[in-house]
Amino acid sequence: MDRQISEFISMVKGKTIAVVYIFENEPAAGYIHYDIWQSDVLTSWLKAIQELGCMPYIMDARTFVYKAMNNSLPVIDFVVNLNNGNIDLSTLALVPSVCSFLSISCIPCNAVSIITGESKILSNLIAYAKNLNIPKELDNTVNNGIFRPENLGSSRGVKREFNKVKQQRGVYQEFIPGFDVTTPILYNPVSQKIEVMPAVMYYPSDRDINWFLGEEEKEKHAGYQKVLVQIDEKSKDKYLELANTIQINTYCRIDARVRCDKPEDIDYLIKDPIPFDRINFLEINPMPTIKDNINFHTSLEGLTPEFEIYGIIQQYNNKVPNHSLTGFLLFCSILSIIKAKH
Repeated sequence: MDRQISEFISMVKGKTIAVVYIFENEPAAGYIHYDIWQSDVLTSWLKAIQELGCMPYIMDARTFVYKAMNNSLPVIDFVVNLNNGNIDLSTLALVPSVCSFLSISCIPCNAVSIITGESKILSNLIAYAKNLNIPKELDNTVNNGIFRPENLGSSRGVKREFNKVKQQRGVYQEFIPGFDVTTPILYNPVSQKIEVMPAVMYYPSDRDINWFLGEEEKEKHAGYQKVLVQIDEKSKDKYLELANTIQINTYCRIDARVRCDKPEDIDYLIKDPIPFDRINFLEINPMPTIKDNINFHTSLEGLTPEFEIYGIIQQYNNKVPNHSLTGFLLFCSILSIIKAKH
């Protein structure tokens, strides 16, 4: 593996990688955001490009589209898409759509994956078709479920009571007592397949099985601690089947609710792989936030030797000065695209 990783690093080195981000004062009427990744995300990706020996090209989305349509872009090998948090789901696919027009590879995914994955309506229907467990859909006569807007992230607009929800598209489902767990998926350049990483459980401070990770809890990082857990093999297989169906080739994250009948169940489920029949799919995120101390990094930091990718990270760290986990994610993503073209 040592020689193989060295060859992989050589394949990646010297590429030109455009980072396309959101300009907050963009005047376009259809370019309104509920959330914008800040400088810590941008910095994390720029550092990753630098550590791989690649060349960054930084621009906002309008500049990228303008240059693309006027044939004034330099030669670009890959685009890192940091155009996130659009209110309009269609606009969220702007950057990968232009990349497709120019035949430039977009990281982390294409327009099809973004629209399909970010739409909670579509992704729930696909997950149901793939025989994942889905919380029961409710109508507005039931007032104790949970509503999730179709395409907002960061738990924006998530409400427990239907009568608090403004008229908008989304899913209104049975609330599952238990806890929230998010599971990263990442391309393994050695096996040349996407693989399930350790899951991250949000352990509620008061062990209340009716607690959930809402907008306020996410913003304040309060009311919980993160605990690494494992899901069983059937769940892993189902997750991978879903990710492949949505055309995830680099990385993504799947969020679920694990059913508990009593608080003691939480402690029990930490010790052994969580069984499939307790896991209820909520959403797949084809554009998860990547930066220091985020869920994806927490998962990779918790890898153990029984994961093949653990050894790959160790080799990467030994060979790449000033290495970072975002750099490793970029490394795997580029190799996924290179391998797909060959």
